[in-house]
Amino acid sequence: MSAIRNKQRLIHLYRYLMENTDEDHQATTNELVDFLRREDANVSRKTVKDDIDVLTEEGIDIIVTKSFYNSYFIGSRTFEVPEIKLLADGVAGSKTISMEKKKEIIRKLLSMLSVFQAEKIEKLLHFDNNASAVSEQLYYTIDRISDAISEKHRISFGYCDPAKGGGKGEEKHIVLSPIVIRSSNNHFYVCGYRKEGGKPKVYRLDRMRQTRVLEEKGDPQPDRAKVDRYLRSLFDMETGEMTDVTLECSDEIAEVVRERFGQDAETWRSTQDRFYIKVPISVSAAFYGWVFRYGGKIRIAAPATVREDYLRRAVDLIKSM
Repeated sequence: MSAIRNKQRLIHLYRYLMENTDEDHQATTNELVDFLRREDANVSRKTVKDDIDVLTEEGIDIIVTKSFYNSYFIGSRTFEVPEIKLLADGVAGSKTISMEKKKEIIRKLLSMLSVFQAEKIEKLLHFDNNASAVSEQLYYTIDRISDAISEKHRISFGYCDPAKGGGKGEEKHIVLSPIVIRSSNNHFYVCGYRKEGGKPKVYRLDRMRQTRVLEEKGDPQPDRAKVDRYLRSLFDMETGEMTDVTLECSDEIAEVVRERFGQDAETWRSTQDRFYIKVPISVSAAFYGWVFRYGGKIRIAAPATVREDYLRRAVDLIKSM
């Protein structure tokens, strides 16, 4: 092995500290000297101390435990252990990411921790084996749409919705000005406008084919708050007719309702322990399922057409049992 240069030595030292030290696993000056000498670096205890000072000056949080043989470890990292655990759990439990891709993503996440911290997280992970085999194409689609959003360009794609066309679906050619990509109910969706002045539309990415970024600029981007309000109106990204709906809700689930529709939604008291909230909602089967989930703590007060449709569906369900 040829001797490593000074600049290389700093990188080797930084990598060693990132991979092999944390609060419970510290490296003494002598251990760092031995490591660098194994890497064929000409070092001394003073060299290591000077290198540590350089890394610290560059913003690396290296904690020194003062003793006869000073020891060192990485303090704060870009992502802390609980944050990596949350991200890794989300990936492991996904139903849309293949097992091979899950392991690849989690390996990258764990590389930001020490090997000891990574080992602890690996032991606690539970992989959902029911994940569908998402093709590599989905990742390219996400990348292309992200570029289009950043550059404010339109995209074109073929789209097949099996919910239409008698269950077989009919592929349509769509041109869209994309605004945002969101995940919901283990699927990825893009929200955007098909034409200027129209209503926002939502499309599932795994049903998109031959996605291309067009040269032409997209429609002017709407106010982000308007987009957020629209997305809150969707349930599991299922779209229906947009309608102003008034719900009567129990105070017991006030936080759930406000979290769903935003703190600025129009509300007023109904009774001492109930309140009304009026919000635009994309009325769909998923919306009705959300109302039913709370077992009477949410009542559709208006309009009558939405209330009657909900009751009709409930009666049909009872009759079918």
